[in-house]
Amino acid sequence: MKLNRTLGLLLIATATVGAGAAVAAVSTTNTSVSATTAGNAGAPAGKHWHHGHRGGGMLVGVMLRATRQLNLTADQQASIKSIMSNARAQHQAAAGTAGVDMMTLANPGDPNYATALQNAKAAAAARLQNQVELQSQIYNVLTPDQKAKLPQVLADMKSKFEARRAAWQQQHGAATAGGTGSN
Repeated sequence: MKLNRTLGLLLIATATVGAGAAVAAVSTTNTSVSATTAGNAGAPAGKHWHHGHRGGGMLVGVMLRATRQLNLTADQQASIKSIMSNARAQHQAAAGTAGVDMMTLANPGDPNYATALQNAKAAAAARLQNQVELQSQIYNVLTPDQKAKLPQVLADMKSKFEARRAAWQQQHGAATAGGTGSN
């Protein structure tokens, strides 16, 4: 359990290091997205997605949730659906490539551990890069007024999330405060 948490933190830290480079690359180039899951962007307000599911990952999922509050036109919704559909097709085409070898990563004594770790780092960086590019494509569909409103929408979303998190912690804090969790 502790190894999984450590490995997850390592992958997140590695991906975070590449975030600055990914953002810089997106701002200087406009390349196509090569892998991410996709969803039905711009769905009517009554339709809801699970966080991170069908949204291309966390970055894209947050962006898609925010766009629902920006009063997108039908053309904008269609553009975002097209972007997401293309991303889904590219992700499915790339699905046949070799993935991360989790069994090797679970054993630091394995002779192939260093190679598997490098492959996992590269895969995490590629996923982050793809999410940043997809997020940028969605952002470019927005009008200047919608782009100006986006920071406030995101701040409101963050505030609501923090309130829900605080309520959850208050409700469940007594059970976890005793340190009964296993590591």
